[in-house]
Amino acid sequence: MKKTSLLILGLVVFGYLAKAQNVSMDFIPFHYPGYDIHQFDGKVMQQSDGNLIANVLVALPNGTGFSNPPTIVGNTFYKVSPNDLQVTDSLFLADSIPPFYTLLKDPRGQGNLRINIEPEDNGGTALRISRFSDDNLQINLDEDVVVHLYDSAVFNQPDDIVIDSQNDLIVKYYTSRPSGGIVCHIARYGLDGTLKHTNVLPETQNYLNNLTEIKSHPKQYYQWKTDTTQNMFVFVIDSIFNQENYYVVNRLLEDRIYFEIIENDTLLIQVMETYQFNNPGIIIDDGDLVIAAPYIRDSAWIYDNKECGMVVARYDLRTMQRKAIVHFNDWPGPSTYSNCLGFQKAWNGDLYLVYREPTSQNMPTMTTVKMDRNLNVIWKRYCYEPGSLKVDPFMACSSDLLYDVEGNETGIYIAGYSSRLIDYKLGLFFFFLNDEGLTTVQNGSVAIRPYTCYPNPTHDMLHLQYSPDVQPAHIEIYDLQGRLVRSQHKGLERLSMEGLPSGTYTMRVTMQDGNTFSDKVVKQ
Repeated sequence: MKKTSLLILGLVVFGYLAKAQNVSMDFIPFHYPGYDIHQFDGKVMQQSDGNLIANVLVALPNGTGFSNPPTIVGNTFYKVSPNDLQVTDSLFLADSIPPFYTLLKDPRGQGNLRINIEPEDNGGTALRISRFSDDNLQINLDEDVVVHLYDSAVFNQPDDIVIDSQNDLIVKYYTSRPSGGIVCHIARYGLDGTLKHTNVLPETQNYLNNLTEIKSHPKQYYQWKTDTTQNMFVFVIDSIFNQENYYVVNRLLEDRIYFEIIENDTLLIQVMETYQFNNPGIIIDDGDLVIAAPYIRDSAWIYDNKECGMVVARYDLRTMQRKAIVHFNDWPGPSTYSNCLGFQKAWNGDLYLVYREPTSQNMPTMTTVKMDRNLNVIWKRYCYEPGSLKVDPFMACSSDLLYDVEGNETGIYIAGYSSRLIDYKLGLFFFFLNDEGLTTVQNGSVAIRPYTCYPNPTHDMLHLQYSPDVQPAHIEIYDLQGRLVRSQHKGLERLSMEGLPSGTYTMRVTMQDGNTFSDKVVKQ
């Protein structure tokens, strides 16, 4: 079990991190020599005072591969201020058992909660509720609320603990049957540790994902899973955890058949478009179900070509008829996959989508889109610089709505960990985007790129795709000596690189609002 002495030791050894650190908000170096970042996914929370808390597992490397897994040595907590533009506090907590926590805001006012499901000395399992203030990361273990959860060992997933609108903890966990298989338990606890209700879910609801309360219908919760047909099932349960309804989303988005005449012969081409329900975003919005998920349009058996991207679709819950759909494909042509990194609904019904899509050269681009409730795009920003970081943000990224201290929405944040290619140093990255498409960095507000360009490297033609809220004014190309070698004021969706020698160039794109962006472009 964790001990106060270990906490104090961690603070003494790594106490220098508790000082405010003036670092760039797009990349915060990781400060523990000899340790690797082991996991980050989903471990970010915004405090009531507006600061972000990022919880990162750290480990000693034991080689590579499953035969040499790393040894987890503890957790690192970073406190990040989007207003003061710096890391304001940090804490190393050693020997975390188990190493996975759930971070939540205390709904009763100032302060935060850290929820553990941990082993008891007698072989049972306990639920631990820890508190720490907005002012610092100190956790007084003597003040924890610890209650007995189950008589034997249990296991759970990081998204299986939530606080609902009644200020109760909803806890889901699993136990093993003596005859084989698992049992899924779900329970309601008060923040004082009082057990209010418990139930066992039907076997058909084992391993459901993302326990979430329906904001428009308090005391109702939804979870989802896919079956062997790869269709999605969304289950709705009530406050005592009985099933109220379930909805089926067919993985087949569209099945189209074309006929083409080629040299007097008719060629049949079937194009199938399907959802790829890996880590989708799901929102129940009043009487609608809104899905954000990767899609694939596959005609490979004819043309050996697949188009991948993200799709957002709105369904009427009464009929499950599709009401609206929008596709996002920032890199036309073959692509390996796309991933949904975040999908949130604002108070007025607007939607924020964060997704990752690699290029054909597998250079990742992280894109943020704001849409209205009818799925019309308001703005679009490309806020992950291709080539500058090397860890796949799908495995290391979290995003959510950003609020000020009065509880008003101010935009969205994206947080994750990665490595700089230029110096191979691990660290965290943060982006803060508002309606102007800005991110906040140490030296002020910097406009995030409102366009994407492809392919890069290119042989002759560079294509540019712009956010609908901006208009380009002109594009300039400079060589490495800073000489202007090409300028274009019309037709700015395409830029010819023909006639230029092979090498690296700087492309400068100026918008009609005066903002200018620079990118490295490689001519092959």
